[in-house]
Amino acid sequence: MNPVIAIPQMGNDLFRRYMKSKYVQSLQRAGADVRWIALEDTKRAVSEMLECSGLLLPGGADINPKLYGQEPSEKCGKPNELRDTAEWRMLEAFLPSGKPIFCICRGVQLLNVFFGGSLHQDIRDLQTYKHADFPSKNRGCHKVSFPPDTRLREIFREESAVVNSLHHQAVNIPGPELTVSAVSEDGFTEGLELSSHPFCIGIQWHPEHMSKKNERQQNLFNAFARACKGE
Repeated sequence: MNPVIAIPQMGNDLFRRYMKSKYVQSLQRAGADVRWIALEDTKRAVSEMLECSGLLLPGGADINPKLYGQEPSEKCGKPNELRDTAEWRMLEAFLPSGKPIFCICRGVQLLNVFFGGSLHQDIRDLQTYKHADFPSKNRGCHKVSFPPDTRLREIFREESAVVNSLHHQAVNIPGPELTVSAVSEDGFTEGLELSSHPFCIGIQWHPEHMSKKNERQQNLFNAFARACKGE
């Protein structure tokens, strides 16, 4: 029986349906099914999420800077307050269960803020190459390196990999309980892990757009699905 992965609902307009399909396809190739969780009733959302084998926090809108003790800058996008609230509650409930958690883009940023870290509200004046590169989403545009003794290094079986980049915000100060597990060529944290948890990984890039043709990127979903099966 396939494990069922809970993913918070991202919306149903044409663009979001396209983006959602990439997560579904990547997880299906890994032998997992998806359950989209409506967020309007937070208590019900958490209850439905806890019925699943794993939690994937996907990309999306900027996180409210007030959650990490800052006022929004003029370059910060409009937060999705519903997702901020519901996904925070999901992490509160899901982490103690020990079930696997996989956080992508906005997801790794929320994971970092949840554990007391902070974000760069905009990196365009700090980056040395373009990080919001949608045309390169299927092939990648820059490298990240994986420190030794991290789960990402274990999954990729390489010291580095080419990844895509669809973000204008990034981790600034990592949460004190989190381990940095991927770093971009221009010095931004692009991977975080909670070493005290059986499987809790966050990455800044979008492997779902590369996984169909890139075995290493698909391995992220494979590893997540295996963890959800208890393997």
